[in-house]
Amino acid sequence: MNTGELIYYIAAGATLLVVWIGATYWAVNFFIRQVTQQSCHDFRMRMMAEAERALKMFREGLCEQIVQQENKSDALARLYATLIDQLRLGKEFLASLADGERSRAEKQLRTIRGTGESFADTFQKQGLFFSEEFTRTVKDLLTQQKAAQERLEELLRRVQREPQNALALDDLKKEWGQFEDHLNRLMDFVRNEFRRRNPVSSVMMKWLNETPTSGAAAPPSN
Repeated sequence: MNTGELIYYIAAGATLLVVWIGATYWAVNFFIRQVTQQSCHDFRMRMMAEAERALKMFREGLCEQIVQQENKSDALARLYATLIDQLRLGKEFLASLADGERSRAEKQLRTIRGTGESFADTFQKQGLFFSEEFTRTVKDLLTQQKAAQERLEELLRRVQREPQNALALDDLKKEWGQFEDHLNRLMDFVRNEFRRRNPVSSVMMKWLNETPTSGAAAPPSN
C-alpha cells in the first residue's frame, strides 16, 4: 500500500467517524428532546387534571355549604315567625281578659301553647343545621317556656274559679308579662343567630355559576 492509498483510507475513516458522531449526536439530542417534551406535556396534562378535579371538589363543597346555609336561614325564619305569632296571640289573649271573655282567653292560651309546640317541633326537625351553642341555649329556653306556659294555664283556671278576684287577674297579667319577656329574649337569640349565618356573596354565586374552561384562552393575534 502506497502513501496515497493510506491517506485516502485515513481521510475516509475520519469522514465516516465525523458522520457517525454527528448522526449519534443528532439521534441522542432528538431522543432527549422528544422525551423532555412528552414529559412536559404529560406534566401539564396532569396538572390541568388535578386543578380541574380540585376546582370541582371546591365547587361541590361550596354548593353544599350554600344549601346548608339556606336551610338554616329558612329554619330560623320559620322559628322567628312562630315567635311573632305567639306575641300576637298574647295581645289578643290580654284583650280577651280585659273584656272579661274568659272562655275565649282559654282558647287563645291553648293556641299559644300549640304555637309553642310548633316552634319546638320545627327546632327539633331542623336541629342538624344549628350550632351546638344555639341548640343548647334554645333547649334551655324551651324548658323555661313550658314551665311558664303551665303557670299561665294554672292562673287562668284560678281566674275562672274566682271571677271577682282582681288579684288573681293581676297575677295572670304579670305572669304573661314575664312570659312575653321570655319570648322576646328567645326572639333576640334567633335573630342574632340568623345574622351570623355567613351568607355567600352574590359575586361568589355568580362565579359558581360560570362554566370552567379546560385550558387557558389563546392570546390575541397581532
